[in-house]
Amino acid sequence: MYSRNLRADPGGANPQGATPVVPYGGRLIETVCDDDQERRHLWSRMDPLPRIRLSRVELRDTLLLGGGAYSPLCGFMGPETYRSVLEAGALPSGLAWGLPVSLSVSREELAWMQRGREVGLYYHDTPVAVMQVSEVFRWDPAAELQALYGTEDPGHASVRGRLRRRKTHLLAGPVKLVINPRSHLLQSGVLWPRDTRRLFQRDGWSRVAAIHSLDPWQRTHEYLLKATLETMDGLLLHTPLQRESGDAGLPGNVVADARETLLTHYFPRGRVLQTHLAGGLPDQGWRARLQQAIVSQNYGCSHIVISGSDGRGVVDETRVSARPQAMEHPVIATLRLEEAFHCDACGSIATEKSCPHDHSRRAAMPEQQILQRLLSGEPLPPQVARPEVARILSRGVSSEMTSRLVSGGRHVFPHAGEIRPESRECFAGHKAAVLWMTGLSGAGKSTVAHRLERELLYTGHRVCVLDGDGLRNGLCRDLDFSRESRRENLRRAAEVARIMADAGMLVLASFISPYREEREMAREIIGAGFYEVYVEASLETCEARDPKGLYKRARLGAIPEFTGVSAPYEAPEDPDMHVNTSVHELDACVRQLMQAMAAAGLLRSAQPRPLFHRPSSGKHPSRFDIQ
Repeated sequence: MYSRNLRADPGGANPQGATPVVPYGGRLIETVCDDDQERRHLWSRMDPLPRIRLSRVELRDTLLLGGGAYSPLCGFMGPETYRSVLEAGALPSGLAWGLPVSLSVSREELAWMQRGREVGLYYHDTPVAVMQVSEVFRWDPAAELQALYGTEDPGHASVRGRLRRRKTHLLAGPVKLVINPRSHLLQSGVLWPRDTRRLFQRDGWSRVAAIHSLDPWQRTHEYLLKATLETMDGLLLHTPLQRESGDAGLPGNVVADARETLLTHYFPRGRVLQTHLAGGLPDQGWRARLQQAIVSQNYGCSHIVISGSDGRGVVDETRVSARPQAMEHPVIATLRLEEAFHCDACGSIATEKSCPHDHSRRAAMPEQQILQRLLSGEPLPPQVARPEVARILSRGVSSEMTSRLVSGGRHVFPHAGEIRPESRECFAGHKAAVLWMTGLSGAGKSTVAHRLERELLYTGHRVCVLDGDGLRNGLCRDLDFSRESRRENLRRAAEVARIMADAGMLVLASFISPYREEREMAREIIGAGFYEVYVEASLETCEARDPKGLYKRARLGAIPEFTGVSAPYEAPEDPDMHVNTSVHELDACVRQLMQAMAAAGLLRSAQPRPLFHRPSSGKHPSRFDIQ
């Protein structure tokens, strides 16, 4: 099944005369299921298979494997390859390789793992790939951290996430992509390596530069891209699969709109291609840069751009590898560009190589300062962004970031209270916090929240449930159910929850909140007391419950953009607390949450008290037959 579907594409002849870049290792290996009928057949075969839930990083690696961007790999690494990459920065064949490509499982999941058996790879409830397990071996996070980062401190996101998910072993084996090309996970504009290679051949491009780690919208970004285009046939811009807000807090969708405006109006049509598939690769250190170069070469690029403006460090001038002795196949060349800035004396964008003036004449505006100006309603200088780009940023930030309060902002002067939050917690006898319960409609969020409220109240805690339906009937009755209104509904809910937590309460906030970006917005508003609680239930379970008849109406088309049916739900990758109402009864879920709260130091006692078992009046169901 797997070897039969491997593709070997050395590049082929080019009618335009351009010589295609040879894929890394000599051939392009991809395992994409192209045929809709075959994909449906594989989906039907996946139902009885053991399921592995992919993390965000593992989803990225699965897509890159299946699409050919990780050629010559055709699956997740076995122990020999994994150790060779960690110890020597190369595959066992001697071919240079920067980062391990591994799939993790827990000890519990190993119970049904067998060598040679197929498993289904899912990102939440979306089928992504079928994998044939060839080997299972123990994962040593300390050794991986030491080899990759020179430390055993689990501060790196991918390792920390695996530890929190209690992953203990790694699986090896080939994968076959079955993800629907129209899946929301791929977004629009996803190009596979074979797609870009065909486009490069069609247009006669032989010199193509790849750019990672840059979402261009500033004038300095424009300068760097145009400087690259002067010597290249075209550019391939890798942007993240699902862009998160940048370090400065600019919303990802706003930056994307600004980028599109810049590229549409100020670059030649057809000379800058974008793909969202390979974005999101790490970009710190020689290993990450080598990995970016390998992916870019498989996409058909001849160069990779390293710019001082991305603030991520530099690599070798000629080859993207600190271990040239490990290389038996060339990696594409590096095109290094100096950091750009606006020089008042020159009256233009320049770099150290082209500007003779000292630093006092150079205008620099960090992104945090840019954000502060946008939030306070001040225009961006034309040296920073073109006027139409600045307007898009200003409008976008105004609508997306109204939840943020700029200290000292115009006409806003919050009055400092005389009672500190610590004093309120001291009188209450417990910490204040917001448990943000997210999950599909019908998953049991409100049921769990109200039962948990009862148990906490009976044990002497100051607690209140903040429910989505309750806000919709009052504070948010002016909002409809468009994407913008739903986001505003959650912003208001987060602000109310923050005020209640500031008053020393435990707030149980029950909202579907389907998008990670919106939950991150709530986290930023509420601050350190925010705890993301994933109330999980399968879509089938939720539809079977359907307490409000919403799924039935959504299936009939009466409710557009209904989460789980016609709109996506982005389940938490690494929630602070997690219960599964498809598996556990109501009291068991509440007990799990109380144990987690006790472990986090939120409750009155170090250990949660036993639940009150009162005779059921029929009003509170003891199982999840939610009414």
